[in-house]
Amino acid sequence: MRLPHDELSKSSSCLSAAAVAVTLTACGTTVAPGPNDSVQITGPGFFAPGPQQASAQLLPKSNSRVYGIVTFKQNGDKVGVAAAVFNMMNSGPHSIYIHENGNCSSPNAASAGAVWQIPGTPSGAKRAGDLPELWASTEANAAMQATLTGLSVGDGKPTDVVGHAVVVHSGIDRDPNPQFGGAPNGWLACGVITKD
Repeated sequence: MRLPHDELSKSSSCLSAAAVAVTLTACGTTVAPGPNDSVQITGPGFFAPGPQQASAQLLPKSNSRVYGIVTFKQNGDKVGVAAAVFNMMNSGPHSIYIHENGNCSSPNAASAGAVWQIPGTPSGAKRAGDLPELWASTEANAAMQATLTGLSVGDGKPTDVVGHAVVVHSGIDRDPNPQFGGAPNGWLACGVITKD
């Protein structure tokens, strides 16, 4: 993750520890490596490196200072997801979604498109891009860790998360719609999911 130089000097030595501590505090669980897994984690990642892993480096949007990382790891027919987000604008719950387009180029992340839905999914069904809410602490940090079904990492199937974008929202937004034109819209951070 690349941060502005002033943020890097404040964050680089403690980002991994802070991310893990936030996750442990918010979720009450840890990611335990298996007997053959390496416990070395580079950067603020949550999972031991593996072949079916992807991540999204979240960068600020809509004039925010929010940044973080979301990591996805295939484990059999399930996908583990973990997120650590920093500099949240207010405490409490925040929506976080996987969006259709792997594009975070617009100033307000509208280029990421709508929340991702796999073609052919019945109307009214849970969207593929629905993730558990983030809970920001009074220290402006947020974390989430979950196990998801119906998704995959890096296999090229319609359920593959790679190539989509993750967007963090300013509060709870059950049906976020992209607002083009660049005006700030409450979409605080965006990152494209790439295979690690």
